[in-house]
Amino acid sequence: MGKEMKSALAFFYDRNKKRIIVTVLIVSMFIIGEFFVSNFLSLTQLLITLKLASYIAIFALCQMIVIAAGDGGLDLSVGYAATVTAVFTASIMDGQNANLWKAILIAIAIGFIIGLSNGLLTSYLKLPALVITLGMASILQGVIDAYTAGRNITGKPSPVLEILAAKSSGGFPNIVFVLIILALISIFFLNKTKLGYRLFSTGANKTAAHLSGINVKIVKLAAFITSSIIASLMGLLLLGNMGTAFKDMGSNYVFPSIIAVAVGGVSLNGGEGDYFGVILGAIFLQTLSNLLVALGWGDAGKWLGYGLVLYILLITYIGNRRKR
Repeated sequence: MGKEMKSALAFFYDRNKKRIIVTVLIVSMFIIGEFFVSNFLSLTQLLITLKLASYIAIFALCQMIVIAAGDGGLDLSVGYAATVTAVFTASIMDGQNANLWKAILIAIAIGFIIGLSNGLLTSYLKLPALVITLGMASILQGVIDAYTAGRNITGKPSPVLEILAAKSSGGFPNIVFVLIILALISIFFLNKTKLGYRLFSTGANKTAAHLSGINVKIVKLAAFITSSIIASLMGLLLLGNMGTAFKDMGSNYVFPSIIAVAVGGVSLNGGEGDYFGVILGAIFLQTLSNLLVALGWGDAGKWLGYGLVLYILLITYIGNRRKR
């Protein structure tokens, strides 16, 4: 192998190191799973993993946008924004495609209000995003509980939503196609437009960004609004996948969405964002979850695995920072 080839390979590995590591972890997890669980590496299992990972990945996009804006930002309200949307729009759609546009408008409005509230308090009043979004999550949970108290949640998703979120085309889950389209759009805007440049500049060094003419507060506000709108629209997809709305249907995605960003190699300090890596992180988490459940560990094993992964990532991150 010539020096030029070695140099090219070294350059490729250096640029894609995090993606390669996550990919190796995913492949290793499937091989381990096949060793202990029959048909773990089957095509059916792979497709199920991709389908479930797609939901984590889309919620993780919400987190990545907020994290990229810097200041240690996280959005702990994304799961509850999705749940509120699903609960409020189920009866409006009532299984009719003609009512879908109303549900979409309501979802966008709900997401905008939630994101605006989170963004104003964090950007302009400089309150900690962790505390603000946790408080918002609690408020939304209270709204859901009050709305559903003494009543059943009625209504069904429109057939179009069911096709997008729950059905398959040629055996391939349609939600994966949704993720691919969303990924292409997101990667383009984040890496090829001024919007993405301003977002990453703000997260990397908000003082330098301000001095270069970027309105840092507006950028952070926009990040929270975008996160909440995507999360709210995800409520419609969750409704389409599950066929009915219920309390806490989106809350289980909050923690995995954060870990997927970290596993994908995105710095929690902000200033960067690799959505392809985040998608790989989501696939890894879902594969780990499937393996632990298949081994009989159930939900306890899944959450234990998530927690251990997060601890390992944090220890590794601290170790790397000290070396620098």
